[in-house]
Amino acid sequence: MYNVIIKNAKVFDGTGKAGFYADVAVKDCRIAAIGKDLEGETTQILDAAGLVLSPGFIDPHTHSDLPLMVDGLAQSKIRQGVTTEVVGNCGSSPAPLMGAVVKEIQAEAEPYGYKVDWTNFGSFLDKYRSQGVAQNVAALAGHNTIRACVLGYDDVQPTPGQQKAMEQLVADAMQQGAHGLSTGLYYPPGFYAKTEEVIGLARVVAQHGGIYASHIRSESDTLMESIREAIEIGRRSGAQVQISHLKLEGSHNFDGADRVLEMIEQANRDGIAVGTDQYPYDASSTWLGAILPNWAQAGGNEAVARRVKDPATRKLLVQDWKDHRLDWENRSGITNWDQILVVTAQGRPEVVGRNVQEIADQDGKDPLETLFDLIAISEGSASAVWFDQLEKNVQYLMKYPRLVTGSDGNALSTEGVLGSIICHPRSYGTFPRVLGHYVRELKLLTLEEAIRKMTSLTAAYFKLEGRGVIREGAWADIVLFDAEKVIDKATFTHPQQYPEGIPHVMVNGEWVIQNGEHTHALPGKVV
Repeated sequence: MYNVIIKNAKVFDGTGKAGFYADVAVKDCRIAAIGKDLEGETTQILDAAGLVLSPGFIDPHTHSDLPLMVDGLAQSKIRQGVTTEVVGNCGSSPAPLMGAVVKEIQAEAEPYGYKVDWTNFGSFLDKYRSQGVAQNVAALAGHNTIRACVLGYDDVQPTPGQQKAMEQLVADAMQQGAHGLSTGLYYPPGFYAKTEEVIGLARVVAQHGGIYASHIRSESDTLMESIREAIEIGRRSGAQVQISHLKLEGSHNFDGADRVLEMIEQANRDGIAVGTDQYPYDASSTWLGAILPNWAQAGGNEAVARRVKDPATRKLLVQDWKDHRLDWENRSGITNWDQILVVTAQGRPEVVGRNVQEIADQDGKDPLETLFDLIAISEGSASAVWFDQLEKNVQYLMKYPRLVTGSDGNALSTEGVLGSIICHPRSYGTFPRVLGHYVRELKLLTLEEAIRKMTSLTAAYFKLEGRGVIREGAWADIVLFDAEKVIDKATFTHPQQYPEGIPHVMVNGEWVIQNGEHTHALPGKVV
């Protein structure tokens, strides 16, 4: 007996083939049959006439590690049709926990009211299993976390013994369920690491068949050098490379998109497996402290806050700004203070949704001083949206066949503790934005190609067996959406809005979204 037969849908199987009309039957956790006018005993028949049936979308780049612990319903992602998330990106993962990392992760979890009680990577993943999640989770081990476990957050280089200790932590994580290693070479303490250190860790990943995903050192003035470094790490380690959230930041760097893609393509011609992902917006998001010089970011959030509170250090930072403004612009990708929209500011909630220039004007201060004030009052945790990109480049990169869709966002909710988090709209709108705006309205991609970039291609990069495709025997991760109505609703000023046009989402054979409503089912697996 089938659990459900979905009838009359237009099926896009995720491989890039054109859609076809068929029925799809699900039994237990798997797709049991695909064909015309399927018959057989079933618990449910769903008439999906007028809807597209596709594999569940796979988000390769997320930061939902802790939000999924707090609320496994994954509302903002599952309502987009995302049935699998890859967590642990940009060098940051909540495990392993030892040394200086413990305090940082505990501080990160504190606003959620969540207690961190795991130690290694395996016990971290076990929390998802025991608590339950609505979607599947694949996890990466973060280089910044592993480095801080061994070396702390300061500007130091590892001894041979410390390098070996980091490599052992990577090996342990891989054996305990990690899919690979991520780096955040733009962030502390990752930006202190030399290429050789990362190659050593990536080599361990390659030995376990994993992937190396990198937020590269720069996405602005030294973008080309940073991509070359990622490719070199792949070449010398043997690991498959995933360049995270590909973009060109800063107006003086907007003309290099064709060279970026040619570098990636040449690497693949040379036998180095390099993929990439992208969120469909012309603005990024990260913490305010990322604009500071590397020396001022050392030691973790509290250390950064202490520096900007100290009058003498502030004077040094102001002088650094005057002497090295191009370096500040290179780190941030912005040239004007009105390009930084504050989205979290503990201690000053009234400024959320306003740009730094507006806040400075209200406070009667220089914008740089206002920036310091926001970092200080939030104990280093304030974050912002940075309008640092060109829409023309977003579209140009989106068409690249090796590029997949990824949110760089979180699994959030409009309710509960996660409902208090103001964020980039990508956490609520990434996948329907591609389907509605870029496919239907702009016709930038065909529907079958967009779905391929959200499903089978991503599954191949991360070796997610049996996912990302509609075929008999595959896991029953299924999305049903209206191709004529699907659209994102989240905006930069009002991001907490769920999309429209996705009435049904199934994970491992169980409905999680049915008739537009969350069933509160938690059928997700650690994959």
